[in-house]
Amino acid sequence: MKIYANQLESQLVQGLQPCYLIVGDEPLQLKEAADSIRNKAKLEGFVEREVLHVDNKFQWDYLFASMGNMSLFAEKKLMELHLPTGKPGAVGSKAIIQFVENIPPDICLLIQCDEWTAANDKTKWVKTIEQLGTFMRVYLPKANDFVQWLRNRCRKIGLNTDNDSIAILAQRLEGNLLAAAQELDKLKMRYGNQTIIAKEIAQLVADSSRFDVFQLTDSLMENKAPRVLKMLRSLKQNNTPTVVLHWALERQTRILLYFAYLKQKGQRATPADYRKHGIWQNQQALIQSTLNRLNALKLENLMVGLAQLDKIIKGQAQGDAWLEFEKWTMKFCY
Repeated sequence: MKIYANQLESQLVQGLQPCYLIVGDEPLQLKEAADSIRNKAKLEGFVEREVLHVDNKFQWDYLFASMGNMSLFAEKKLMELHLPTGKPGAVGSKAIIQFVENIPPDICLLIQCDEWTAANDKTKWVKTIEQLGTFMRVYLPKANDFVQWLRNRCRKIGLNTDNDSIAILAQRLEGNLLAAAQELDKLKMRYGNQTIIAKEIAQLVADSSRFDVFQLTDSLMENKAPRVLKMLRSLKQNNTPTVVLHWALERQTRILLYFAYLKQKGQRATPADYRKHGIWQNQQALIQSTLNRLNALKLENLMVGLAQLDKIIKGQAQGDAWLEFEKWTMKFCY
């Protein structure tokens, strides 16, 4: 079955599945999900644990050799397969399918992948695990979801906060769950059962928020200017390459321009148009709302600005690229 991260604990209460596939590039949720599975496996007698790391030299025969290589003193074994790229290849896919379809009751298989794409969901080996075990992908919470994540985390560790405190924590820790978890643990150690007020958090919690270029383009289309500026400065602080940022902004602007031309011609965007540009259903309304305030001419002018930014990045024109990015995004918003 396919589940979300917040469903794992309740599923584990019902019993251990024969195999698990947990994927995603958010390290805290990935680690805690794996720890929960390990703890449940140990409670159910899977006391032996073996970890296999897949790299270019990995031989898939190891998987089956490990199946038969049981300790004399252990009745059950948790086998962990770390597949960083999420791509086992043809030989690996076949091996995983064969293993999962014939997994004995004294073995539980846990596969972890750090990189993942939507295309991976459709592969046969993933579908096999989804049918015979559990498949879970972790996501970095969006802004609104992150506030709820903070509340749930505070409740879990017994940290008492008010709404203002949560607001400051969300502002300073968004996009970085590892830092958020560490800061909350430190606050719990310092204040115990006392309720923490916003003023105290403002003095103690540093700004550790982290964002990516896709979060930035979403916030641009949502017309959240202050948030966009904060994201840009965070991207700069985290040494995001300017060429990557430029690529993301140009790509999004070109997509908007395509749909703006359709609107200008009096044509309605079709599902095929959205698929062509890789736009998911939950993003379609955002595209259309953006086009309600940005017409084709405004988007063409923004493309001209991006062309100038490209010259600055390549050293063909003078200027501070990050300052120009800020100016460009404000033109997008206003």
